[in-house]
Amino acid sequence: MDKISFNYEGRELAVDIIYRKRKNISLKVSPKENIQIIAPNKVSKDLLKKVLKDNSNWILSKLNKFKTFDDNFLKRDYVDDEIYYYMGKQYRLKILKDMNLQNKNNKSYNYIEIKGDNLEIRTNNWEKDYIKESLKKWYKLRSEEIIMDRIDFLRKESEDFRSIEPSLVKVKEQKKIWGSCNTSKTIYINSKISMLPLDAIDYIIAHEFCHIIYMNHSKDFYALVQKIIPNYKEIVSWLKENNYKFVL
Repeated sequence: MDKISFNYEGRELAVDIIYRKRKNISLKVSPKENIQIIAPNKVSKDLLKKVLKDNSNWILSKLNKFKTFDDNFLKRDYVDDEIYYYMGKQYRLKILKDMNLQNKNNKSYNYIEIKGDNLEIRTNNWEKDYIKESLKKWYKLRSEEIIMDRIDFLRKESEDFRSIEPSLVKVKEQKKIWGSCNTSKTIYINSKISMLPLDAIDYIIAHEFCHIIYMNHSKDFYALVQKIIPNYKEIVSWLKENNYKFVL
């Protein structure tokens, strides 16, 4: 991966250059002083350096803000008291070791539920990988239920949304994006979306539905998004600030 540098507090931070088939240049600043510049193919490094310089104040503000971020979300050990989100609220993981779930076939079993301020998993297998996979499945199931409910809600609330018909809406694991839409009108939604508050879930669903009409991020596209989700800009800003918390 190509890199250029950005001066921060007297140090040269490496900036990853990600080339894609696109028209615009964008910047992304993440925790741990991680900077990315996403650019169209064949854009020169000199131009990218100019973009960094022109946006240096914004980059500095983001880097300074992330100095105080909670890095507990960067590494998961799947042990008691780790924080996980569900529907925008924090819950502490509680692993209840239940040997009553043992069986002749030595199969692993678990039961997951929200109880008070805890996300409880009652299980006869508390190995890290098993807990991780069990949580992934639980979040995916919850996400499938919530997405169908919110699609119904948006159809009732918005005539513009109601007029859009995808060929398929599918929930699947996606590491870096909340949703996607392809030219066959199939929409994919991240299986962790149930971690988010409802307004963010609604925005992501609406965003991908609007791609059925506009397969781009043009002014017309965002005008349609705004008709369905009037405060979408606030939600996008909130997601950018809090995205790092929603991990498994």
